Amino acid sequence: MTQPQKPKGEVRPIFPAGAVVRYENPDHKDVRIDDLHFEQNYGSTTQSTSQDRNILKEDRFKALGKHLESCVKDYLDNVYCYDYEKFAIVHAWVNRAPEGGFQRMHFHGNSVVSGVYYLKADRKQSAPLMFEKPEINTSPYLAITSKQQTIFTANRIAYPSETGLCYLFPSQIRHGYETPTQGGERISLAFNVMLSGVGSFYRI
Repeated sequence: MTQPQKPKGEVRPIFPAGAVVRYENPDHKDVRIDDLHFEQNYGSTTQSTSQDRNILKEDRFKALGKHLESCVKDYLDNVYCYDYEKFAIVHAWVNRAPEGGFQRMHFHGNSVVSGVYYLKADRKQSAPLMFEKPEINTSPYLAITSKQQTIFTANRIAYPSETGLCYLFPSQIRHGYETPTQGGERISLAFNVMLSGVGSFYRI
């Protein structure tokens, strides 16, 4: 099969589905979670802390919360350049997946931006974070096989899970990790962000 050549013209993606931004935490410190209450997640083998609170309000997570807020501010101000008055991490919880664990593909409602921070993960063995391309309603539709996956033809993309990494992404993008994780427990902190003072004529 002939390998694709570099296009002669300048390639510019149009109207991408969303931006995923990766942030590193050079000051990552382990956080004790063995005393937290975990419940089974529906449709997966992952357990989550009770999701009726924002766990970042606990003293043990406050330093991490400040780091995540700085990541969110950069994402809102410098990636999407949103016009807003305030933002808040309104919901945060810990996910704990055993070896062989998986999390079904899903999205987060009542949220603008979502994120995940890895408290414990191994880049080579922990299941990567998967994103799924949103469906586009086109009629008629031709299913054309690609000789090579590109950003224009891929339906899924994976990002490695690694301790101290944070990913931010639009809440409506489906994500999960259906490839079973290996090499021990995979622990992440997931969170949702809401904005206030947004809109043009009607502001919320």
